[in-house]
Amino acid sequence: KEQQERMLSMHFTSPLALHSATTARAPSATMREATYRPGVTAPAYLDGSLPADAGCDPLCLAALALPPGVEDHNVDYLCKGSILDTWCFFSWSLAERQAIMAARSPQETELTLAWMRAAELKHSRLAMLAVVGWSLAEMLQSSLPFHALDFTDGRAPVLVNGLSAYAPFMLLVLGAAAYIELQSTDTVFQTFLSPPAQKYVPGDLGFDPLDLEAKFPAGLDQRSNEIYNGRLAMLAVTGFAVQEGLWGQPIFGAH
Repeated sequence: KEQQERMLSMHFTSPLALHSATTARAPSATMREATYRPGVTAPAYLDGSLPADAGCDPLCLAALALPPGVEDHNVDYLCKGSILDTWCFFSWSLAERQAIMAARSPQETELTLAWMRAAELKHSRLAMLAVVGWSLAEMLQSSLPFHALDFTDGRAPVLVNGLSAYAPFMLLVLGAAAYIELQSTDTVFQTFLSPPAQKYVPGDLGFDPLDLEAKFPAGLDQRSNEIYNGRLAMLAVTGFAVQEGLWGQPIFGAH
């Protein structure tokens, strides 16, 4: 009799109740609030494990990266087959980019974020050097030999101000940059001749001649600080270029 009652109970249980019970047992994905803007939810792939991860990728630009080991997923989305799909060489739709990131495996997502973080660090470091060089060149132009900034009316020698007079020097800078870039080719493109001894950390070139990492307090997150300063420098150097390109006056030392 007890077995018959149990069978009747299972038979008359509503599908909604069964669905609720199944849903209650299923693990729920924890969503993280983005720190760059209150009330915004960070994408699932930005889980806060990377240094200085503010959960900021509203345009899902991470999907544009296709490093070695990541499959080029052909996904369905709302505007698939439109004329822009034929003209654009990249994923132009936000819905498509979100679908691409959802289709990538955890390993592919890790490779994607490592690729994007390495690119961010390279641009950050270049921007920090540019901000210092730009400022010093204009502030000290009166003491520079050979009147070096006379060709640009006292402005820093950048693309918007004219570079033709500095072409030989720029070739030397390009050669130095190419040498530095070659040091990370194997780690970025996964072209190792033998398995690496250490795990790849994006942007880590093993350059610390003064051993500063060991001298800083343990609670000081220098990896995050580097990225924060780099992001600020990228904004600053962009502002320098726009201001001098529009007004034609040096930012520092102008009268």
